[in-house]
Amino acid sequence: MRFIVCVCIVLIALPCWSDEMAFLGVRGKDIVDSEGRVVSMRGINFGSWLMMETWIPSLAPGWNEHLLNLAAEAGIEPELKDAFKEVGRFDDDTMTIRGYTDRLRVALSKRVSEDKGTAFWQKVEKDPPIVDARTLDRLLRQRFGDNGAMEIWDAFHNVWITEEEFKQAKELGFNFVRIPFWYLWFEDDTAPYVYKEYGFRWLDKAMRWARAHDIYVMLDLHGAVGGQNPWSHTGDLSRGELFKNEEYQKRTYGLWKTIANRYREEPAVFAYGCLNEPFSAKDLEEWKRVHDGIYRAIRSVDDRHIIIMEDGYKLEDLRYTKNGFFPRPDDMGWKHVIYSFHFYQTGDRTRHERRAKAVLRMGKREQTRCNVPIYLGEFNTISDTPESITSMGYYMTLFNQQGWHWSPWTFKFTGAGKSKTLWGVYQYSGAWDVPDVHRDTKEALLGKISRLAAPNFHLHEPYAAELKRCLTQPVVSAEEPK
Repeated sequence: MRFIVCVCIVLIALPCWSDEMAFLGVRGKDIVDSEGRVVSMRGINFGSWLMMETWIPSLAPGWNEHLLNLAAEAGIEPELKDAFKEVGRFDDDTMTIRGYTDRLRVALSKRVSEDKGTAFWQKVEKDPPIVDARTLDRLLRQRFGDNGAMEIWDAFHNVWITEEEFKQAKELGFNFVRIPFWYLWFEDDTAPYVYKEYGFRWLDKAMRWARAHDIYVMLDLHGAVGGQNPWSHTGDLSRGELFKNEEYQKRTYGLWKTIANRYREEPAVFAYGCLNEPFSAKDLEEWKRVHDGIYRAIRSVDDRHIIIMEDGYKLEDLRYTKNGFFPRPDDMGWKHVIYSFHFYQTGDRTRHERRAKAVLRMGKREQTRCNVPIYLGEFNTISDTPESITSMGYYMTLFNQQGWHWSPWTFKFTGAGKSKTLWGVYQYSGAWDVPDVHRDTKEALLGKISRLAAPNFHLHEPYAAELKRCLTQPVVSAEEPK
């Protein structure tokens, strides 16, 4: 009898969708469906589809690798390696790419003649390294014109994520996918507030595929105009100007209002993610002002969907580690919001257990202070080892026990030039031939991109097994965690 009762409790708590997908909402610390049943949102990131991060599909060599290739052509590769050693690693948290390049230029000038140095930097100017989506897009347009560039972008968008990936995600047991997107697919900088159908074309497809496979979509603004952090995954490395520029903020509000208006009646939308990793907010007041602007813009047309707000790693800032960061939604007049943070951790099981304690401490404190659901939007143990795989399961089990929601990074990965990692649940089969965006013909680039189709990827079976184990664990209310 005890077994039967337990099974019944689990069945009641698990999401049970009808033919019509249920709108989701927030009740205290829980996410609930339209019938008031507690739901556990367990998803995966569709990284690099609508916000290009070239290292994920390996569409270009890394910055260092590209410069070393050019240095080899110029006959100064050993000297450039020594210059790299002198200036140290590029730190995108504390350095700009221009400042680092200037330091590298000085270090190299000590080791080569002026003629050789000039010849090398001319090569770099002619074939600039691809450091972000912006430089990739600029290079494609320079080489092939606007129409040719869009032909290449279309080819990538058509193949990287398709209905097949939605089907695969559902079969693994995920109940939502997080879709990072770039503002530039919706609005040109030369025509602000004029919204293009290009980005919506892909989001509309995502909605159709999601409904077809009974899986939710979370829309994540990964690359906002001006950049909400200085990192390349905003599309603009070393920028991070959103919080300093009122016009950029107004454009972000306008874009979110347009998106929310389009999907306000769409039940397949799990939530709107305001800003991915808004690290460049200088303090809580700046963070609150911009997020309140986004919240008000969305709520002006859509009072139904959940809104997700991230800390931008502020919970790791000494100013906030003790007393917390997020504002109380009641104080802000916010309803149906979720708070989220990210973390990445490598190392042995002891390090993961130590990190888990810190994550639980932060999450519990914010949940208690703010009375909201907690969502771990990105995390990964990175190394492809048995211990790293079981550590992923350790984290996900702890989150499930707390009634928290989660989505590891990321779904697909080519892995070119990398040691084995857990970046992809699906990984490229065989050796990936990295395109030479600077020199390959358009036809050659299109041919290489075509190989990014789902049949050329295989499931990482040990990782998938651990995911499935955690995806089938019972749903727990955050009001009464284990």
